[in-house]
Amino acid sequence: MNYVHIHLAINHSPLYATLFAFFILLIGVVRRNRTLANAGLAITIIAALCGIAADFTGNQASDIIDHSPPIGGVDKTLIHEHDLAAGFAVTSTCIAGGVALILFFYRRRWLEILLIVILAWSFSVVARTALLGGRIHHPEVRPVASG
Repeated sequence: MNYVHIHLAINHSPLYATLFAFFILLIGVVRRNRTLANAGLAITIIAALCGIAADFTGNQASDIIDHSPPIGGVDKTLIHEHDLAAGFAVTSTCIAGGVALILFFYRRRWLEILLIVILAWSFSVVARTALLGGRIHHPEVRPVASG
């Protein structure tokens, strides 16, 4: 098992963790349920850690793929764009994780609402990164050229 396998195994975790954190925190804030809100904060921090792990393994996987012979179905030219997007994704999940850490110690309702907005933004960034990553090996999600 190498970094390519590890990256492929964990690359969905930031996407789903961010989505789950958003909904659990939203429900916790709306219902004023501390347990759910705390679970949303914890999942937000986990999403940040997943983003860091996916980015690290992605960098290592990119090096392996770049130095390998051509692989059927893999478009190496798309890796650079996905890598750029991954930098934004890890930044967005880490911003959300940082705000979640602050919320564990400094409870303010406006900060919880801000975190919900940040999580929605972060999910959009991570979802775009996932789409660009999927295009590397899945031709069915690549843009269609018409001519």
